Amino acid sequence: MGNPLYSEGIKELRAGNLENAQRLVEQAKRQGDASVEELRDMAYELDEHGERDLATALLREALRQQPSAAEPACVLAMYLLENQEDEQAAAVLKPALAASPDHPKANLCMAMALAKTEAARARTYAARAMKDTDLDVRAQAEALDKVLAQHEPR
Repeated sequence: MGNPLYSEGIKELRAGNLENAQRLVEQAKRQGDASVEELRDMAYELDEHGERDLATALLREALRQQPSAAEPACVLAMYLLENQEDEQAAAVLKPALAASPDHPKANLCMAMALAKTEAARARTYAARAMKDTDLDVRAQAEALDKVLAQHEPR
């Protein structure tokens, strides 16, 4: 499975040809044979070029194909969190965490999604993310846990 049109679309985006890239994406979507990785990569590129709506649609398509895919779930969850759609973000992350309960970034994103409404649960997810070797993920989780601790001590 895979569609070379997505690779061509990414090349067009990187060359600054947004209109041609969008045409290739639409053509590839009609063919319907893109992999989760291709959809995710194209979504990243489109978002970098200010095309958040199209990027979101591609991430949703990736998650329709594979609901447990952690990377697209994390990116889509962050987009939703930016729009204060915390419940939808948590729902997007749930299948990814069911499949990969120790995925650091998914745990961090879930902690963010639950931070306003379920601080104790959010701290549980943050604690999992704090075990990551990625310094950035760990630092974000530690900072979130510090804030949550003010409202929900262990």
